[in-house]
This record gives sequence, C-alpha cells and structure tokens, in this order.
Amino acid sequence: DNSLVVAAQVLPVPIIAVAGVQIPQRNSSMWAPVLSNANFNVHPGESVSLKVVVVYHPSIRNSVEGVYDRIRGLVNKFKASFRFEDKPYALVEAGDMQQHWGAIERYFGSTNGANIPPNVFVLDFSRPPRGVSLDPAYSIVKHMLCKAGYLSQFVNFNNYDHGRPRDMRRSNIILGGVARQVLSKCGFRVWWVNIPRSLPLPAVFIGVDVFHSPRVYDPELKKKTAKNSCAAIIVQLIRSHEERENSKVEIYSETTRREAGKEINLGNAMSSAVSNAMKAFRVNPMSCIIWRDGVGDATIKKVAQEEIPAIRQALQQGIEPKDENNKPQLAYMVCQKRINTKLLSPGGEWGMPAGTMVEDLQGPEYKTFYINGTSPPYSTAKPLRVIVAERDEKLQNVSMTDLTWALCHDYANWSGPIKLPSPVQMAHKLAELAGGFVDCGESIDKQQFTNTIYFL
Repeated sequence: DNSLVVAAQVLPVPIIAVAGVQIPQRNSSMWAPVLSNANFNVHPGESVSLKVVVVYHPSIRNSVEGVYDRIRGLVNKFKASFRFEDKPYALVEAGDMQQHWGAIERYFGSTNGANIPPNVFVLDFSRPPRGVSLDPAYSIVKHMLCKAGYLSQFVNFNNYDHGRPRDMRRSNIILGGVARQVLSKCGFRVWWVNIPRSLPLPAVFIGVDVFHSPRVYDPELKKKTAKNSCAAIIVQLIRSHEERENSKVEIYSETTRREAGKEINLGNAMSSAVSNAMKAFRVNPMSCIIWRDGVGDATIKKVAQEEIPAIRQALQQGIEPKDENNKPQLAYMVCQKRINTKLLSPGGEWGMPAGTMVEDLQGPEYKTFYINGTSPPYSTAKPLRVIVAERDEKLQNVSMTDLTWALCHDYANWSGPIKLPSPVQMAHKLAELAGGFVDCGESIDKQQFTNTIYFL
C-alpha cells in the first residue's frame, strides 16, 4: 500500500466574468451555456470588420453560404470588437491534399491575392478523404497561412456535417464554439478571470513547453527516426485587475527548433522571446511569473540557473531603464503533469474534486504543491505538481496556488477548468502546432500575430 494521508483543501472557484456578468458557481465546471448569451455591446461602427475568405471542399459546395451565415450570426451576436461581414470576401474551392493547399496558394498568390485588404480571416470548411478523421493537408495549409500572417479557423465536416445536420442543436453548439474561437484568435477576451490583487501589476505571465514529434519512418534508412522537437514560449501581459480594462489580450509568442528530445538549454530562446515581447508591449512590468513544463526533478536546478537570469535581463527591455530597487519581482515554477500521484478520498473510493490542493507533500529542495485541475466523473485524474524553484521576496504575499488555480480557468479554447495554467497550456498548443511544420514554426509571422491567439 503506497497511500499516504495528507491534509487537503478545495480552493474556491475564482470569479469568472463574461461581459460584466459573473458566472454562477453552478456553472463553474462548464460555462459555455452562459457564454452563448453574452453581449459585449460594442457598436458595429466601432468594431473591426473581418474580411472572411471561405475555403471549402467541392462536396459541400451547396452548403457553404448557409453555414457561413450561421457562423456569422453566432460571431456577431456577441457584439464584440470583431465581426463578420454579411457575405464572405471570397469563396475558394479546394479539393484534397495538393488540391487543397494548391488552391489556397493560387488564390493568395494571384493578382487578387496581392490586393487583399487588412483584417483577412480564413475560414476553411474541410472534408478529409473517406476513412480519415483529420485533414492530412491541415499542417501544410496552416503553415502557409501562419507564414503569411493570416488568422484562420478550420471546420471539419467529417466530424459533423453542418450543411445537413441531423441534430441542429448539436450543430449550433459546435459552431458556437467555432465563433468563440474566432474571437479569441483575433485577440478578444471572451471571459475574464480574477487574479490575486496582491500581485503587482503590470504583470508578465510566461509559459514554456517543448513538443516532441513522434518518430517517422525514413525509407532511405529503413527505420523510424526522430524529428526535431519544437519549443514554444508564450509571454502574456496583464495591466489591470479590472475586467473592463482587459477586453483584449496582450500576448506575444515564439517557437524554436530543438534537437530531438531536448528539453533544456532554452535560456537564449527565452531571453529573445521575452525581450521582443517587452519591446512590443512597451511596458515596465512590476512582476513576472513563469510556468515551465517539461523539466524533470534531476534538471530543475540546472534549468532554473540558466533560464532565470536570462529572463531577468530580458525584462529590462521595456520603455524605461529600471531602477535597481524597482526591478520586476519574479517567481519561477516547474509544472509536472506526468506523475504517479493521485489524490483520493480517505477511503480511496473517490477522486477529489477540481480545485483540491495539497501542500503537505514536499520535495527535498523546493516548495511544492499539487492541484487537481479537473475531476472527471468516471476516472481519477492525476493532479498537477508545481515546484516553486524561485520566488522573490516581494512576491511572498502572493498566493501562487490561487494564481495557478485561477489561470487554470483562463484557457480560451475550453470554457471550464483545465489541468495546466493557461500560459503553459497555450505554449503546449503552439508547440504542438508548430512541431508539425517543416521548420518548427520559425517562419511564422510573429509580429503580425502579436496580441492574437492564432494557434488555438
């Protein structure tokens, strides 16, 4: 029996607000139904009108305009600061594989493409070949659009045929999620999560993760070989504790190619990303919190000693030189999700609820806490282990458990709590996307995508 009895507490759900309306506690595990009624009251004349290029598979030719009208209605119903026009800016028919990315390449490379206005958004209605759930062309098309700096959203008609829906309610739920993703990708904050007011602002949140591509068969070597790994760095800025002052996200991201399987030696990449972010934000942050994924116990000290000084130096790239006594306060935490620990009720019959936090299980060198981000009904989820490798004196009064738990509710791709705080979950999502590109995302137009969450 490897069980150990420890004290635990269930952290309160943070205040989550949508268009000034607080999410009820009963909806704290899934607030999508509440989001569908949100109204941000932005006048159409003050919102950005997106020029939507709809790419579609020939088999759904007769459904394109009807499905676009439904998505347009769902996007515009929010009365947010981005909206779809009444009709698509352009319709592009595209087939499978080479015919898919070839049609997009021809359109954006043609005379018409050269005159495309700003604020283009690509809506891709794909239908993968029979027997394939995911579009094999997705990675190539996405790479082309990211390289050109175009925001995009895919709608897979194999997962659900929205042109001929068997259940209109289900179709509307899926397309409602698409509408929220469109706004989030544009940089609009659909919901706001309160963070501890003791945290000095402006605050920089940094998430770091490394994606390792699965091995692929090399016909020349006649064996499976490892592809390059891909590291992603997310830098997010919070200037205010008030929802009304955070309607748009401020975020910067970079990816970098890594030797296969390599998680460490990211100091230079992190320094570059944070430095570029500070220049883009033009801000002198008061605090910086880092969540670093992919670090094992044996390498925490080495990684922290390399990355923390690099980040401290990069934080000085704001708009004014920092006084020695007024430098940003920093906390550096390692997130470990692939662990063997589970949190169960005293008798072992039940898993613990979401938000369960344990601090009595400590490592030999660093302060550690565990948080159950999720609590599925038919399994016992593993908690997230967070190891606080460094924490400056002026952040000692900021609850890192409350902050981490709050940000588990802030991932724009899921309207419920998740296992990881949003900065590192976004880093994971970006690393996975760019890791599928030939160049691991090094050609992504970083400046064009500043203040957008294009990788959702």
